[in-house]
Amino acid sequence: AFDLDACRFTWGFHLQRKHDKWTGYVFNPDSDAGPAAVNDFHINMVHVENSGIYLSGLRTGAMLHLNDQWQVREVCSLARGAHNAQPWNDGIIFNDTGSDCVRYVKRDGIEQAYAARVYPDSDISFSGVDDTRVARQGFCRGLTTYAGRFIVAGSSPSTITLLDTQSRQWVSSVNLSMDIRNAIHGLEVWPYDTV
Repeated sequence: AFDLDACRFTWGFHLQRKHDKWTGYVFNPDSDAGPAAVNDFHINMVHVENSGIYLSGLRTGAMLHLNDQWQVREVCSLARGAHNAQPWNDGIIFNDTGSDCVRYVKRDGIEQAYAARVYPDSDISFSGVDDTRVARQGFCRGLTTYAGRFIVAGSSPSTITLLDTQSRQWVSSVNLSMDIRNAIHGLEVWPYDTV
């Protein structure tokens, strides 16, 4: 946890996977007794609700839940490379970055998938500068929700799209830059309700 007034970290949790079981421990970021500075799971989403903290990463293979007893449980499996997974409306939403789409999967297994917005190649700035294909159109990253029915999703190049899960269609999108090297990474509706 980061204290905005004090401008420092005040609490930390070291996530571990031992013998195929998720676990971890609380530590003080100001002490020398914390975990090694490694990035085993590439955590890319932390979502807080009254029930605890949901988290996921590129290498967790699952969305996890941390309760107030510091116990970690697996909520659901995720495709490797998923970004921004979070619980929503009796299901989960996540950016399926490998498939260039946003997915909303309900507990009953019904799934909605929305392809990322793409543009004509001739409109893209700096196309082809990255042989790894990380800087590519449709790279989905950044995700939040609005009013219980809309998903707000980010993608490259610098596009924010509003999706309606009731009508199952795009509502609108805005592009901030056609530079393929720029992608939305985090989204939140402001102001937001506190937990």
